Amino acid sequence: MLRRMAVGVFLFGVTTGVAAPVVTLYSGGFGYIHEVRTVHVAQEGDLVLDALPLTLVLDSLVLDGLTVIRLDPVRPTVPSIADLVGTTVTVFAHGERLQGRLIATTPDLVLATPEGWVFLPSYERMVASAPPSTSPIDQLSVRVRYRDATPGESTVGLRYLANGLSWRAAYTAVLDDDTLSLWGLVTLENQSGVEFMGAQVSLVAGDVYRPTGTAPVGYGTRALAAFAEFDVGAAFEYHRYTFPTPVDLTAGVAVAPLLAGEVMFARAYRFSGGPVEVRVRFTNALGPLPGGEVRVYDMKGALFVGAATLGHTPVGSDVDLAIGAAFDLTGERVQEARVRIADNFYRDTYRITLRSAKDTPVEVEVVESLSGTWIVTQHSLPYERLDAQRILFRVSVPAGGSAEVRYTVEWRY
Repeated sequence: MLRRMAVGVFLFGVTTGVAAPVVTLYSGGFGYIHEVRTVHVAQEGDLVLDALPLTLVLDSLVLDGLTVIRLDPVRPTVPSIADLVGTTVTVFAHGERLQGRLIATTPDLVLATPEGWVFLPSYERMVASAPPSTSPIDQLSVRVRYRDATPGESTVGLRYLANGLSWRAAYTAVLDDDTLSLWGLVTLENQSGVEFMGAQVSLVAGDVYRPTGTAPVGYGTRALAAFAEFDVGAAFEYHRYTFPTPVDLTAGVAVAPLLAGEVMFARAYRFSGGPVEVRVRFTNALGPLPGGEVRVYDMKGALFVGAATLGHTPVGSDVDLAIGAAFDLTGERVQEARVRIADNFYRDTYRITLRSAKDTPVEVEVVESLSGTWIVTQHSLPYERLDAQRILFRVSVPAGGSAEVRYTVEWRY
């Protein structure tokens, strides 16, 4: 159930119970919460709902079960030092720790202690206990004016968006011969100021544009127990991953397993004018993969060999991860000629040289980006058209040797 951090003041309405919330987390840094609360209401009046996230998007709040006339946020107020006069405080000043009843704050701080009155023209900090009725400063209350209610106990549903709630995926990939073992973890983050206990939590993967609002800074890190396999299903144009058991979504960061499986992979090399990249490729047969960082290890996990970002990947899609630069492969791209044929019309000739220090031959993909409207008029090797602006040559490079590809392109803009 939702952990209540404070008891609100109710005018003509009293909260008597809170059901376990349903929390949907989005990777964009927000969440969608559905709560059910049991309240006592009059026919009409004001009802204060407390223990809401300070990051709640107020105009997203929907109440089911009440005819709402007005919603007003009741933000917690931070007391001033003058408000503490008459209470017991602890003051740290000039290397001393003093405790006593605060008598005055100006022009000097005055404490009544067992040893007598202490006058402090300056001090480092003061600690005071918050009164039991004080609402946490990182939570929000909302005053609801309602009408046409049936007096007595009533069930009210709350649905709202809140910032400061998010999740992200991260993967570990281990290479072994031609097999890639993939483990996925999800990290849940709750920086909303409210803890959702025993919540039904699901995660939405996809590029969902976030609501407006700000989120507070983070807390600590903890680990969730291992869960059974997620229930994965379609949700609008996205995918939803639902935890099979209730989750205590407390403040801070938590991690939980997402998936595990094996696929066949291939290693590839690509040159696009910079270093020769080494790439890991496979076809996703494990299930919908939410986007996240993939950390790749070789030698059965003994050696970290690179990292790449995986986009949201449906089942059956090809994955192509550039994880680093090949040490023993280098490339050089040279423009050998440029001829201006007419205004805005040119003929360019390029030479790409690949060199290898490897003891086995390899194939290197050479990807060239072309400008404007173009046509390749000469080429020493066959090429593939990847899209409107890119072509690909496949170049076989011998062990300890080099290979070249030349082409001429006419283009205009």
